[in-house]
Amino acid sequence: MKFNLLVAFVAATLSLNIMAHEGHSDTSLKSLHGGIVKKTSNSFIEVVQEEGKTEIFVTGHDYKNIVDSKLAIKASAETKGKNLPLDLAIEKDHYLVTTDLKKEKHFKLNVFIKNAAKEDKASFALENQ
Repeated sequence: MKFNLLVAFVAATLSLNIMAHEGHSDTSLKSLHGGIVKKTSNSFIEVVQEEGKTEIFVTGHDYKNIVDSKLAIKASAETKGKNLPLDLAIEKDHYLVTTDLKKEKHFKLNVFIKNAAKEDKASFALENQ
């Protein structure tokens, strides 16, 4: 009886820890620019929407922004069942989406990064105000 109770307690504790860790992943990431942050295997991607523009910050594990010619970055917007490739421009320490998305109320921004044969992707559900 005591053994069964101990096994049930350990199982419950482990499952609570696993669930807490799963929900903890994206919400614990620190926003350096006031946006939404997603972690990939090689970097952090932060998307900031303000004043009609969308900015993408790629940050390394050292919390420094990466804008590098060796970094291949692409973005697309999924809206109304269509996938729209987006144009990006390099700003000082980040990327600016130059494709006009103002007419899209809701869309999913997909960011693809390739650096030295490693590929990552992050998706962000966004809205225009």
